[in-house]
Amino acid sequence: MEKVNIFILIDALGWTYIKNRPFLDGIAKTKRPVKSLLGYSSAILPSIVTGKYPEEHKHWSLFHYNPNSVLFGWIKYIRWLPKKCLNSRLGRKIIEVISQKKAGYTGYFETYVVPVELLPYFELCERKSIYEPGGFDNCQSIFDVWKARGIKYACFNYTTADAELFRIVGEKIKREDIPVYFLYSAGIDRALHKFCKEKNQVNEIIDSYEEKIKQVFKIAGNKYKEVNLYIFSDHGMTPTDSTIDLKKEIDKLNFKMPQDYLAMYDSTMARFWFFNEQTKSAVIELLKKNRQGRILNDEELKNWRAYFPDRRYGEIIFLMNPGCLISPSFMSNNVPQGMHGFNPAIDTADGILVSNKDVAFDIRDVSQFFEIMKKATDK
Repeated sequence: MEKVNIFILIDALGWTYIKNRPFLDGIAKTKRPVKSLLGYSSAILPSIVTGKYPEEHKHWSLFHYNPNSVLFGWIKYIRWLPKKCLNSRLGRKIIEVISQKKAGYTGYFETYVVPVELLPYFELCERKSIYEPGGFDNCQSIFDVWKARGIKYACFNYTTADAELFRIVGEKIKREDIPVYFLYSAGIDRALHKFCKEKNQVNEIIDSYEEKIKQVFKIAGNKYKEVNLYIFSDHGMTPTDSTIDLKKEIDKLNFKMPQDYLAMYDSTMARFWFFNEQTKSAVIELLKKNRQGRILNDEELKNWRAYFPDRRYGEIIFLMNPGCLISPSFMSNNVPQGMHGFNPAIDTADGILVSNKDVAFDIRDVSQFFEIMKKATDK
């Protein structure tokens, strides 16, 4: 075997963090920003591995509305328990374990701090692992392509800690003949959420990942005549500059969940479903007066290929201005230094493509990483 392809997907390593500093200099022939998509990793990672948009692969925000939830529906029968008990760390963990086992979910599974009593109205979008063949019901992923072609590959995702990931891959390259490696690394995402405003710390962690990548590249180069290295990221990280307690403002309207409406307070957007016109009109009026964000119209959602006619991801979607976070949210009670999931047109949302190969064709957005992987592994 003379050639190996190594694809490394580094979550949140945005263009703004490498454009003015050395990064794989001496190795990289291609180094460029790439536009991201509207949403979080729950939408963008599926687009990278399928080449499809959220409206096609059906994954967008992690939670979507489903009053007949297969995953959390059973919780309706224990809602008589005190909310304090249901939402305790132990109570939530028990509920997560039972829900995942009962429904047979193998994909990314996390309830964050969504009130447990509201979970029966929601479903998680990632029913099956997207890093295995058969991960999508209505389209193929790159793993399906490689399986169909009979291409042997090794895949590592968030279940392997970054501290071990690159070491394990290096050892595997030395011992085995595998023509394709796919690595998903989440460590930089976690770090940038915590200290993206601290330049020295940011540079230190990028330096450490750069060294890990160089080491894997060197090991592969010692064994193979040709090493094709591709570094992708799904999005960047935007520094936090303000917050808003949007839930508190909505609660002042004195409507009730789940009787009058449901809300999902993500970090950078709020999504609503309504069960009467009075509530809907009042909430929309309040949101229109808010200058820290805006309601997305259907045309914008269609342009971003994230429009769902059944409104599973929200009847009304309120997107925050870049840098402004909903806090507290259903994702966290803390305020991170940085967040992603704002308007993908802003520079701080851009992902990256770095490669030791010349990638000549124009890249519209991160969904085209699928095509790069597919072409690079053509026999």
